[in-house]
Amino acid sequence: MPVTMKQVTGSNSASSSLRVSIQQSLDGHSFSRPAPDRWPAVEGSGMLEVELILPHAALVPEALFDPGAARELLAANGTPAGEEEQVVCCKPQNGVVALVAVDRAMLEQLEGRYPGRLNFSTPLLHEPPKREKTIWIARRENLLYVKVYRDGLLQLAEAIPAPGPEEVTYFIERLGQLFPLADFELRLSGDEDKSIRKTFGKRFKTLLCE
Repeated sequence: MPVTMKQVTGSNSASSSLRVSIQQSLDGHSFSRPAPDRWPAVEGSGMLEVELILPHAALVPEALFDPGAARELLAANGTPAGEEEQVVCCKPQNGVVALVAVDRAMLEQLEGRYPGRLNFSTPLLHEPPKREKTIWIARRENLLYVKVYRDGLLQLAEAIPAPGPEEVTYFIERLGQLFPLADFELRLSGDEDKSIRKTFGKRFKTLLCE
């Protein structure tokens, strides 16, 4: 499960971006794409936007957010941080704050290389343009990011571990027990969206790929 990092600049060109992944595997965490020894320096006053693709994540209303209680809030969501993890608070967006548990050693390595230059984000902060009866699913590595909207209000936001098709199927079945899928528009993005569309698309009212 990766962390993608890109440099925030005034340019949208590919040459202005830096992408780094952190993979979480059965035997721990490792950096890739590219390795830390190939990370370039950030010049001037540039910042880095670090996208956290990790399973222990939650959204908290900005009005109720207390930075000192971040770890407790993540645990209350049912996704507690481990002993070797630190809870990162993403910049507030659209009235919510995202909390994500990050391996502490990796976070220290990032902060040591780019002190004071890290901005964190997560796919859970994404908002689809249509939010009436909408289910948004983004497949990223071994995770499904899912948000459910009804009458413009967020009903559910989760990062679901789903390493294989069996886990994806189980989650869609579970989702169908909570919401009438045939009444909802499904919006897909991320990796393997074609596979999800082919297998589950007919269960929804409409389907769009972002």
